[in-house]
Amino acid sequence: MNNMLAERIKEFLNRLVTDHGSIDLEWLRDVQPDKAKDFLLSIRGLGLKSVECVRLLTLHHMAFPVDTNVGRICVRLGWVPLQPLPESLQLHLLEMYPMLEHIQKYLWPRLCKLDQRTLYELHYQMITFGKVFCTKSKPNCNSCPMRAECKHFASAFASARLALPAPEEKCLVTLEDPNVVEFSHQTYINSGSVGQLEWSANYPKHAVSGNHQPIIEEPLSPECETENIEAHEGAIEDFFCEESDEIPTINLNIEEFTQNLKDYMQANNVEIEYADMSKALVAITPDAASIPTPKLKNVNRLRTEHQVYELPDSHPLLEGFEQREPDDPCPYLLSIWTPGETAQSIDAPKTFCDSGETGRLCGSSICFSCNNIREMQAQKVRGTLLIPCRTAMRGSFPLNGTYFQVNEVFADHCSSQNPIDVPRSWIWDLPRRTVYFGTSVPTIFRGLTTEEIQRCFWRGFVCVRGFDRTVRAPRPLYARLHFPVSKVVRGKKPGAARAEE
Repeated sequence: MNNMLAERIKEFLNRLVTDHGSIDLEWLRDVQPDKAKDFLLSIRGLGLKSVECVRLLTLHHMAFPVDTNVGRICVRLGWVPLQPLPESLQLHLLEMYPMLEHIQKYLWPRLCKLDQRTLYELHYQMITFGKVFCTKSKPNCNSCPMRAECKHFASAFASARLALPAPEEKCLVTLEDPNVVEFSHQTYINSGSVGQLEWSANYPKHAVSGNHQPIIEEPLSPECETENIEAHEGAIEDFFCEESDEIPTINLNIEEFTQNLKDYMQANNVEIEYADMSKALVAITPDAASIPTPKLKNVNRLRTEHQVYELPDSHPLLEGFEQREPDDPCPYLLSIWTPGETAQSIDAPKTFCDSGETGRLCGSSICFSCNNIREMQAQKVRGTLLIPCRTAMRGSFPLNGTYFQVNEVFADHCSSQNPIDVPRSWIWDLPRRTVYFGTSVPTIFRGLTTEEIQRCFWRGFVCVRGFDRTVRAPRPLYARLHFPVSKVVRGKKPGAARAEE
């Protein structure tokens, strides 16, 4: 792929010099939009989506790029109609969607009357929506605010409703025979032995009643977990709290969802196998309007939560840093290190001495107790600066809020490795915010509820990479900010695995 792209780039640059005398595309700003589009499409290697991105984000033309996120959302929500699906194939089981160019040609006549700013916002908001909720695999449907109008969710919900009941709804026999003895997870004490035996409802009745009638058993369906997984790692300041009243809520339109589900089942000839199906559609509640999802493994390592300080633009810590972009929605932030914490540490610092009894500080650089006392005496703390993504990239393409989150920040690479000393008096009155650190945006938001995702967008931030200000290039996060589960060696503690490296 790299050889192919390099060949196409060289070919295009040679063409520019031959036709225009220099490597310059600024003249496209003065050309009519249709002619600019035709010229960009004539470049070998550029497709319709890439051309529309250049026109919308750089040339500020009336355009709407349809990437894989936008196309997937439009099909799942039903904005783009599909031909009748093959028999027994449901919408939520589709792996392939129509070509993006076909979706773009279908949408554009319906969007062309919108102004450029609205098209731009719709574009990057749909990309964000596709990364947070409507991911390609295992979308977070139960937390999605659009599920009431979503054909994909209606398909998955109908499929789940028509599946076998959960194990707890099954029973072995109908307990109408008076000879049947019931045991409900009670302890039966055997007088002839010393130990205790555990009995449950699915223990063979002939073993205790003497009635040797055959047992009627029904097959169990696969176990499913329907609980929303909540995982939070230790925060820097445990006393931090926020006012929940400031966060707006999104309510699920139950009536719209019920009608949408009925329409989907009728359009796809879904047979209703249970008598209570029609009643369930009418009497459905928000708590019941969810799809059973498997329990997430290692969910506590998907994201690492830190409490940070919000820095004003005039703060002395920002001296030498680039001025924040005027339209950047994110401020500079400061993440405080725990005393004794190192750049590659993933566990909380521990106390390695008896300074509490002797009154003398030890010489260990990773002792939590002694380092905390030293920082208190010096009235200083250590910190890492977090840079707003648009400011870091100077607001240039493709950073115009499109391929990064609107609330995304980068961890300064230098202060992530060597923290800066911050006087405590500089941060006493600063507001505090929450930052979720992780390997990617989809994994950070996986398993979170709608309210938790709302809180992150309204009062918090996300960070998935570091940023080297010297070479202006991305860098991986240090372990103290987030240590991904993929790097944990099975059967060994993370600290031991890293020590071997």
